[in-house]
Amino acid sequence: MRLARISLVLTAMVFGGFGLWLLLRPEGITGLGVELTGPVARAEIRGFYGGLELGFALFFAVSASRPRWFGPGLFAQAAALGGAASGRIFGIVADGVSDGLFFALLAAELAGCLVGIVAFRRLNRQG
Repeated sequence: MRLARISLVLTAMVFGGFGLWLLLRPEGITGLGVELTGPVARAEIRGFYGGLELGFALFFAVSASRPRWFGPGLFAQAAALGGAASGRIFGIVADGVSDGLFFALLAAELAGCLVGIVAFRRLNRQG
């Protein structure tokens, strides 16, 4: 149960940090080569990357504080980060991406996904 809580707390912190950063400073995404061409583009980054990540952060934080929510929280962690990593891998293959920051984000997403899976499996064995 300790790994579950630690994993969910760290995931909440990372999602919350990125969410708050991109909500307040949507131009931060330009470091990945994404061009913001106007107010709608900035609002989209604020909404999706800012707001959605803050919503996930809240869910992970609540999940970390309620043992009955550990399982759903860890499943959501693995699914969200695994989905993001899968999309990045698809982008590498389809678009020939070779950017170091992009690969660092991929590594972090894969690690978070794997930790979520391991914690989920341990939790179910303790069950």
